Amino acid sequence: MTEASQLYRQMEKECPAFQARATARALTRHYNACFRPLGITAEQFSLLVGIGGGDEPTIAELAARAGIDATTLSRSVKSLEQKNLILNRGGRGRAGKRLALTAAGQALMADAVTIWACARAKLADALSEQMLREASLLMSQIATAANHRPLVLDADRLKCQPRQSRHS
Repeated sequence: MTEASQLYRQMEKECPAFQARATARALTRHYNACFRPLGITAEQFSLLVGIGGGDEPTIAELAARAGIDATTLSRSVKSLEQKNLILNRGGRGRAGKRLALTAAGQALMADAVTIWACARAKLADALSEQMLREASLLMSQIATAANHRPLVLDADRLKCQPRQSRHS
């Protein structure tokens, strides 16, 4: 094994971004398998939770809370609309249209919440309830830290410099 490949293997173990992506893929596979009988994905479940848990959020508000691009979210919203699980109310564009669960969406979510609880319980059995809660808290803290003062590479000096914030 070369020195470079050893370095890359070490980075796999230590890099929060690498671990987060691997963890996200594993969790997505886990929840997708659980939600398959309902005909929805983990991503769609998350959106339905965000829509049902908000006061008819706009696409822009939901995208901000979910940490994803509003254009990407718009495509996912259209898919849920086609399945008659959500509807848009009034307004124009991503910042104006309000999203709500339909009666079919509410009925599906009643089943989905039960499946989610079982899927979560399987993870808690594998880890422990305390470890699962700590992992969730740590993921939230890492996201906050990554969003607080992102770093950019100073190519001239090949070292990281804090990005200048508008709020600094």
